[in-house]
Amino acid sequence: MKQEVREQLVNRLKRSEGQVKAVQRMIDDPKTEVKQILIQLSAVISSLENTKIALIEEHTKDKIMASLENLSDLLK
Repeated sequence: MKQEVREQLVNRLKRSEGQVKAVQRMIDDPKTEVKQILIQLSAVISSLENTKIALIEEHTKDKIMASLENLSDLLK
């Protein structure tokens, strides 16, 4: 996997980490409504799902490119 992609994935995870910490603060605050906490938890879950999808896409692309290179070598 390219370094640039690794950095993008790490950045996504850092944003998710920040969201989780914000949810923790919301839970600690007795004034925060449960509805708002649930909305933020949904955002965290969505963020992690999108990171997972990006990782799968990149891995799949890498495997396809490697297979094409191997096929190209076989056809020479």
